[in-house]
Amino acid sequence: MSDDIEVTEARVDDITAVSELIQEAWRQAGPGAPGFTGATDEVIAEVSAPAAIEARIGGPERRMFLARKEGRVVGFSASRRLTAETVELAGAVVLQSMVGLGIGRPLVEAAIESARSHGFTRMTVSTEIDNERALGFYRTLGFTVAGTSQSDSGDPDVELQHLELAL
Repeated sequence: MSDDIEVTEARVDDITAVSELIQEAWRQAGPGAPGFTGATDEVIAEVSAPAAIEARIGGPERRMFLARKEGRVVGFSASRRLTAETVELAGAVVLQSMVGLGIGRPLVEAAIESARSHGFTRMTVSTEIDNERALGFYRTLGFTVAGTSQSDSGDPDVELQHLELAL
């Protein structure tokens, strides 16, 4: 990780910064970008709303970690409890302008360590089957292929790759 990147757990006073990050990530990447499958301006408005962000912050049920560069939030990872043993990496976003600067790894590692510390034994993540960058990234962190499925985003042509990590 770059020395000028700081990763911390999100707090309620970070809601505005997270909202701005989601909106900026959408503007930079656009609707055709991997990771934004099925997203529309309306979906982005919904997930970047303060109430939606607040629901993803705090406690072992849902956690969010933020990466800051020079005080500005440039990425986040989010996890959510699926079962008593399993947590899902529900999101990992880095601004397109910051990709390749070593921000994603510490964000996902923070989510992994949090899950371990809360007694979870497995983490899952899903991404588009043709998103080679993300799939390769997750494999370097130890995730292995667990299966595939069609996306429920409304686009029947999108196939998802599911990966898992033993914690």
